Order: sequence, then structure tokens, then C-alpha cells
Amino acid sequence: MTRALFAALALLASADPGAEAKNAYALESTGSTSQVRVGEQGKLVVVIRPLAPGWHIHPQAPLKIRFRSAGLAIAKAELSRADAVNPGAEAPRFETSFVASEGGEKEATASLDFFICSDTACVKQARTLSIPIAVR
Repeated sequence: MTRALFAALALLASADPGAEAKNAYALESTGSTSQVRVGEQGKLVVVIRPLAPGWHIHPQAPLKIRFRSAGLAIAKAELSRADAVNPGAEAPRFETSFVASEGGEKEATASLDFFICSDTACVKQARTLSIPIAVR
């Protein structure tokens, strides 16, 4: 074997799929309600957007999103893949509604568990996304 081939194999062996996976996507809350009045309904939105070429959200692996917030009554606090707006989308989007029960600066927290995969690795991700909401 040539020296270049050994170097390429060493590079592949030392690659850390976990570190690559962590940078292969972005979590977004664009479309979430940022201001609402007490008693009015708002919307929480979470999008998992693959960024790196070759990486995707595994379509059959478990996916769960849990929303929590004090002062917001969340309609459906636990979502799964079946709750995606378009289950076959490359960047799955999830939505749930809420009603603000008290005024003030609130924060909805989305805890996500999902798998992001490439041709060579599938890595479980557990992330948290905070969504600020001003309730008047």
C-alpha cells in the first residue's frame, strides 16, 4: 500500500461521527409566536434542518419532542415523527399551539431526541431549544 492510502485510512479511522453529526444540522423556531396576549392562542414551531451534505434525519428512527413552559398551556406537549407537518420533508417541521395563562416574559423549552445519519454513521442527538415569548 502506498503512503497516501495509509494516510487516508488513518484519517477515516480517526473521524469522529459524533462531532460531525453535531454540526450537520440546525434547530430552528422560526414561525413561533413571539408575542401574545393573556388568553390568546399562539404557536410553537420546531424545524430540524440538515446543513451538511450527505446528512439527513433518519426517516424510520424514533423522534420525540417534548415542550415545557410555565404560564403557557401547551395543546400537545409531546410530539413524534407522525406529528410532522410533512412527515417526508428533508427538514421536518413540528407545530403545536398554546394559550398564555399569565403575563410576563415566558420561555418554552423543546427537548428533542432524534437520529441524524450519513452513509457511514447514524448518531442519536438529544438537544434543547428555547423559544422566548412575551405575554402581554
